[in-house]
Amino acid sequence: MNEAERQLMKRISNFPTRKGQGIDGGKDSREGRRMEARVARLEATAEHIQRDVSGLKLEIRDLRTSMLADFRMTWGALIAASLGLAGMMAKGFHWL
Repeated sequence: MNEAERQLMKRISNFPTRKGQGIDGGKDSREGRRMEARVARLEATAEHIQRDVSGLKLEIRDLRTSMLADFRMTWGALIAASLGLAGMMAKGFHWL
């Protein structure tokens, strides 16, 4: 723990609180339960987001694979068409 972290912890521990309010009871117990419920909802939402992001990663990986296959097929068709046209030109000009 560096000096900045120590000073921050010291400030937090010396933070003034009102009487009757605390994590372990008093007026804060109802608020604590509400806070726990809110945190639980946030955690559940974060889990959903993580699942969605991992699903998107898989879909993008599949899309990249598909794009690579399409590119290779297009490139092969372009080469075949060029060679075919060159052959037709050679035949037409009586080079073959």
